[in-house]
Amino acid sequence: MPRLSAVSLAAALFGLAPSPQAAPANTATPSFDCRKAEAEIEQMVCKDTTLARLDRETTRLYGLALDARSLPKAQKKQLIAGQRGWIRGRNDCAKADDARDCTVSTYLERIFALRHGYAGARRQDDKGISRGPFNIRCAGVDAVIAGTFVQTDPGYAYLRWLDQQLVLPQTPAASGARYAASLKDGDALFWDKGPDAQLVVPGKPETSCRVDLQQS
Repeated sequence: MPRLSAVSLAAALFGLAPSPQAAPANTATPSFDCRKAEAEIEQMVCKDTTLARLDRETTRLYGLALDARSLPKAQKKQLIAGQRGWIRGRNDCAKADDARDCTVSTYLERIFALRHGYAGARRQDDKGISRGPFNIRCAGVDAVIAGTFVQTDPGYAYLRWLDQQLVLPQTPAASGARYAASLKDGDALFWDKGPDAQLVVPGKPETSCRVDLQQS
């Protein structure tokens, strides 16, 4: 599988998407009509710039996946049904202890699923705020980690392997892109510096990783 240089990987992750600080806040509207929003979560998305941007990106990727000529009709039906089910699941975040965190994670998981599962949604261009899927190979981890990265404010890394997943918000760093969170069982960290990265998962020592863009 081809590897990206440090410069081209950084561009793939971040350089092709517009800076969230550069866009006026009033341009960050969701994909649906807020005047018709009835569900509690939909109303929250309409009032939250980050959630609105995640909604627009999710809808964009869904459209790309659905419009792909290579997608068989049966899979299109499954995709449509899956999107409807996902919307119901997103709205169920109203029952969560932290509805916003649940909604963010639900959007990131859907972005990951669309980019990972549908070739049409893997387009790497300047029209969206997500990049991926990436294959991340780390010393001492007995599986390839699949990852997507989303540029909001803050940005997010979504990593999944075996039965584990990490949702990590971006934190300040002198170089590269650093994502970190304090979880109930310990601290987690993913620090990307071009094609090389460091990973820390709760209860495990820091390990070195290699990041490659998954090809369609």
